[in-house]
Amino acid sequence: MIESLLTLNLSDEITQSRGDGNRECIAQGTANFVIGLFSGMGGCAMIGQSLINISSGARHRLFGIIASLLLLLVFIMSGAPIIEQLPMAALTGVMIMVAMGTFEWVSLRTFGKMPTHDVIVKV
Repeated sequence: MIESLLTLNLSDEITQSRGDGNRECIAQGTANFVIGLFSGMGGCAMIGQSLINISSGARHRLFGIIASLLLLLVFIMSGAPIIEQLPMAALTGVMIMVAMGTFEWVSLRTFGKMPTHDVIVKV
């Protein structure tokens, strides 16, 4: 949710428009809840994709939807046979390395300064 709101603020600054953070949160929460009912994986707005869309001239959400659908179709139509040959362990390893690379390791130092229940939630 935080990344989506940061993306909203950044795109508002670039396009000199005003987005509705409450509407964004309700829409994302509802979408992630519904997709979870179908065993899907939730998502959020991505800064990189949003910046690419804006730099390509996009000014509406429809462009983001079209870009994501086209990427999905490209991966399904042309990439599926290649992705199927990759072992699940390799994909899991990539996911773990991304998580380790993006984790804020310095935040572990704050455990001694935080209440126990906050540390449990953080872990």
